[in-house]
Amino acid sequence: MDATEYEETYVEGIEEIEDDVDRRFKRFKSFRVLQYPPHDHQFRHKQRLCSWMLSATRFGEHANPRSSFSEKIKKDWETLAAVFSDHSSIFVTTYESRIDLMRVCIAGLEGTPYCYGLFFFDIFFPPEYPAKPPEIFYHAPDFDLSPCLHQDGRVSLNLLSLNQWYRFRLGGKQQSWNPERSDISRVLLSIQHLILNDKPYLNESISFVYSSKERSSKYNNEVFMSSCEAMLAMLRFSPGDCGDFVLGHFRKRAHRILLIYKDQMLKHKGDNGMKQLFFKLVKAFESNGAYCQHHCSKTEVEQLKKERLNTGGFSMEECSE
Repeated sequence: MDATEYEETYVEGIEEIEDDVDRRFKRFKSFRVLQYPPHDHQFRHKQRLCSWMLSATRFGEHANPRSSFSEKIKKDWETLAAVFSDHSSIFVTTYESRIDLMRVCIAGLEGTPYCYGLFFFDIFFPPEYPAKPPEIFYHAPDFDLSPCLHQDGRVSLNLLSLNQWYRFRLGGKQQSWNPERSDISRVLLSIQHLILNDKPYLNESISFVYSSKERSSKYNNEVFMSSCEAMLAMLRFSPGDCGDFVLGHFRKRAHRILLIYKDQMLKHKGDNGMKQLFFKLVKAFESNGAYCQHHCSKTEVEQLKKERLNTGGFSMEECSE
């Protein structure tokens, strides 16, 4: 066991005191079925499917066998439950009362500038599905994290569109939507591996003209810092039915995120902006219940203690200042 592994084990031991957030986080499955969609679902007020489709919502003995839509959704649910049963980075929520809706959280993978960041998407399956691809809305924070994830909620993914321009931008790695072979699990994995990847600069159209290792590295660091800023925003406000999941996720991953951040700071020595953001993360993670003081210098620890005494604890607003 190396020093990093020992430190991580030691810190996990410190954090083993559970509270309600921890317990609810552990109950949050990679695939789950709830009764109703949350009030803030982007497509909740979209025109509901006709009654003969909605009669099949529970897929039970009363399901309408003539509904190709409900049969496709049922098959998708089974695939998602199997594919993501042990998957720790894609979480899917479906709804019995609205089988045409879905909410998904995708966590950034290690080795990418998005590592452990959370990305939420609302999904609507049109009545013509699977002849038509699903519609997806991205819950965008106030940061540009990818040229393929837009502030208005659009997701530029060729698998969701027949527009060949997207295929060119992403190097021809994507395929168009195919009603016979495409499904929602492939869409989610494509978002994670083609958009939230280790070289997001290559998704920029300008990268084909000005591509270089130096530019790509600089872009990665900018995206990494923006992703960390987005974590702070996510801790302050998260989609309606995912609050405990967000708090539990960042409490569990706080130590690892800070270790990765330290590695980034070593690559960019003298960057005061990075140091300031690092301290904001420490304050936010501490406020969220994670023990992080061992990541700080003695002076910073004293500052943390002083601010906590003066304020009775940190607020998320203070952590973002």
